[in-house]
Amino acid sequence: KAETSPYTCSLVLQELTLREWVESTGRGPGKRRMLTHPDKLLDAWSEQWQGRKEKRSKWYTFVETPEHLLAHLAEEIDRQKVDYPWAFTGAAAANVYAPLLTSTEGAEIIVPRGYADKMADRLGLKPVSKGANVTLIEREPASLLYRYMRSDQPVFFASPYILYLDLLDGRGRNKELAQHIRERLESLWQRN
Repeated sequence: KAETSPYTCSLVLQELTLREWVESTGRGPGKRRMLTHPDKLLDAWSEQWQGRKEKRSKWYTFVETPEHLLAHLAEEIDRQKVDYPWAFTGAAAANVYAPLLTSTEGAEIIVPRGYADKMADRLGLKPVSKGANVTLIEREPASLLYRYMRSDQPVFFASPYILYLDLLDGRGRNKELAQHIRERLESLWQRN
């Protein structure tokens, strides 16, 4: 799914073992590893995440009620039968996953590289330099792995890990929301 070579996977597993972040059982091809320090891996991932380059474009769409922007966009994506992967991310999406903030502004949508203009066209978005309420983020396919869909509507959200990483941008109350999501992730790790 991640389109990663077996060699790269092997190197990553070796590095995790050297850092003592995994426990291994068995030998050879049947060797199994279990992550024992997901917090340390997430910290290392977040350091790397801050330095990456990605293409972001700003757009505008009219919505009568700004609180319904995500639902409006999701309905339009469904109506337009968008046939490539996409997912909401950023504060609005994170606040749906782990409610904390009383309101959020704007929507951020991850699309594959080269698909921003196609998505904007499908949604009838207008390019803007100021007053944007939609940001399209072009990323590698791995950012769209493990996206999840809400059962009550056809809305895809980035995985909680991607939501967390995207909130580390320091804008507004994103850091506070990131911490809230991390606490939720840590409670999941403790249960497993």
